[in-house]
Formats: sequence, structure tokens, C-alpha cells
Amino acid sequence: MAEIVSYNPSLGIITIAAAPGEDLSGWTFESYQKSGNTASFLGSGPVDLSDPQVSASDPSIIYYTSNFGLTTGNQRDAVALVDDNGNLVEVIGWGNDANYILVGGSAGGSIVSPSNGNYAGDNDQDWYFKTPGSGWTGNNGSSNSGLPPDLQPYTPPCFASGTLIETPNGPRLVEELEAGDMVLTASGKPQTVRWIGTRTIHFGKAEEPKHLRPILILAGALGNGLPTQDLCVSPQHRIVLSSKWNDLHFGSRDVLVAAKHLVNGDSIKIDGNCTQVEYVHILLDQHEILISNGLPSESFHPGPVTLPSLDMAQQTELFELFPQLRSNALGYGQTCLPALSGWEARVATSEAALLSS
Repeated sequence: MAEIVSYNPSLGIITIAAAPGEDLSGWTFESYQKSGNTASFLGSGPVDLSDPQVSASDPSIIYYTSNFGLTTGNQRDAVALVDDNGNLVEVIGWGNDANYILVGGSAGGSIVSPSNGNYAGDNDQDWYFKTPGSGWTGNNGSSNSGLPPDLQPYTPPCFASGTLIETPNGPRLVEELEAGDMVLTASGKPQTVRWIGTRTIHFGKAEEPKHLRPILILAGALGNGLPTQDLCVSPQHRIVLSSKWNDLHFGSRDVLVAAKHLVNGDSIKIDGNCTQVEYVHILLDQHEILISNGLPSESFHPGPVTLPSLDMAQQTELFELFPQLRSNALGYGQTCLPALSGWEARVATSEAALLSS
């Protein structure tokens, strides 16, 4: 049975663990705000199933991370997980008062209490998390990223060093770019780099999750000679696919597809030979499409999943540049093109979608 394993009350970021094949369609979260010895129902939002992540240590655990649209800057004191039939699956709470009752919603009448095993801790921490199958002990708080430890380290969308990025002065190596430099978007508009983030990962260690390995896109793999030379990106980095079929299915000729969903084992594959990789994030004033080794792909898009994947120093830097992100993980804005889920990507990457124009 699915269970809540991680939550950030301020950002509204929540992760659940489930078994492979467990159908969570129609499941929702409910949020509650505490006043005195009660916490009242605020609203609900769907469980986001678009980007399942397999546990790095236990393939029988699948993680789903959501931002369920209730981040208005107020502290959330309890959250409930509800199945597609409206049945309460689980409720957890936190706050300076360890005992209170929920009012309204599917969890109405539930009591948050250490004795009930559903009290995570006080309001002094940013995150609350536990390992799947364990309990909420009242000491689950953390000031660091609360994504499940076996989902860490998670690599957000980024370029591997060696990638050539188009700029007004011609292509430049991504690792040589700095904040304040100019890059060119796919539409030909120059944009200022606001922030550069880097992370180096060494492979060959038993504890290093394989899902961090870069995706290698061979020259010409996506047709029309693109990319112009081999391109390495992180698995989550999204590539632009353009087709008239996309317009039919997704309402836009151009769509974004994560590199991991393009893997075909031949011209696009997981790079199993590299011993280390340096990933580089390029953040602009808004989400844009850049040209990388001739191929259109995205700039960094901070959001509910990518923000927690950065270390605390990098998060602090982003919060200084974009203060709205501190209280609202959706504050950077939407992606500039539709971003496809895994099953949508399978439609977009069918032979007809790739070869038609």
C-alpha cells in the first residue's frame, strides 16, 4: 500500500512510496491548517504520477513526487493521502502542539498524536521524511532535502561538460560559461545567464546509483543531422521534439521530452563507459530553449522536484536570485513548451512522430 515518506509544508512538495504496478490513478492529497486544537481542511490536489523514480537500493519501491498546488506561503500542519474511492489511506501532521484533531475532508475526525504514530515533528524544520515501512516518530524533521535517501542523489536536468552552447559570439563550452554571460535561445534572442550550477559524479562506486549516468545521444540520432555531434545530458534533461503529430496529440508542434525517455539502446543510450561526469545547469530569467551541439534543449527549470535535488548552498543562491521560490516551488513559472510524461513521450517518439514534419 502506498505511503507518504516525505513532505515540505512550506513548499507543498510531497513524496509517496508505492509498489511497482500499484495503480494510484485518481489518488489525491488533502491539506489542513491548524488553529488551536483543531486543523481544518484547506483543499486537495492530485498525486503526480508523471515521473516515477525507482529506489536506488530497492527496485520494489517506486517514488512519486508532487507539488499539489496548495503553496500560498502559509505553513501546512497536516496532509492526508486519499485513494480514488475517497478512502483515507494515511494522515501525517506536525506543529508545536503534538495533539490535535482534523476537521472536514476525508480525514475529518482523525487525531494527530505521537501515540497514533502520525506526528512527524514540530515546525522548526523544513522537511519531514522517513524510510518506507517505518513510522512517524515525532523526530522526522530535517533542515536538508527531505527526498528519500535512496532517491538521492537526484540529478536535475543539465548538460554534461563538453557540450557546446550557442552564444551571440558563437558556440562555447558549457563549463566555461559564467553568470552574466550571454547565450542564444533557439529563437535567436540573446539572454543573460543568471546562475550556473555544477556537480561532478564519479562512477564505479557500489553506492553510486546507476540512474545518475548520462544519456548519450549520438550525432544525427534525432534526424536532420541533429545533434551535430555526440551529446551527453543528464537523464532528466529535456530535448525538443518537433512534429505535426505532436500538435495533434499535445496541442503544440514542439514538445519537451526527458532524455531518459528517448533511450533506444542504439543511437540514444545510457553511457555505461564514463568514469565520471560534470553536470552543468544554466539558469536564465525564464525557462528557454537553448542550442546544444546543434540540438534544441532546455535551460534549467527550478521546480518542486529539481529544487530539493540541489545542495543547500545552491538552493540559497537561487532563493537570493528568485525569492519567490523560497515559499512557492512553482514561483519560477511554467516550462516554455509542454513537458511530456513518460507515456506521452512514448507517443511522441513513435516512428511516425520522429520522421514526420
